[in-house]
Amino acid sequence: MLKEETWSVSMERARAFFRSLEDVTEESSTVFLFNSARVSLTELKPKGMGIWAAKRIKLNIEGGDEDVAAIYHRFFMQFLSTGG
Repeated sequence: MLKEETWSVSMERARAFFRSLEDVTEESSTVFLFNSARVSLTELKPKGMGIWAAKRIKLNIEGGDEDVAAIYHRFFMQFLSTGG
């Protein structure tokens, strides 16, 4: 399964979230592993909204269906209020 989305979350917040999970391994500063799922974060150019620019990332999760769904659900619940 492949899940790819753009979220209005800073790279720092996304990294901190994945680093805080005891069952997730950090492969590099932008790649994290959860069982068979590989999570990749890509920092995107901020999206301008008037005088305010929203930080954004591209979230890419690849792997087995159950693992992708599980780690995505955790990310989604953590950042749901940001309006990703």
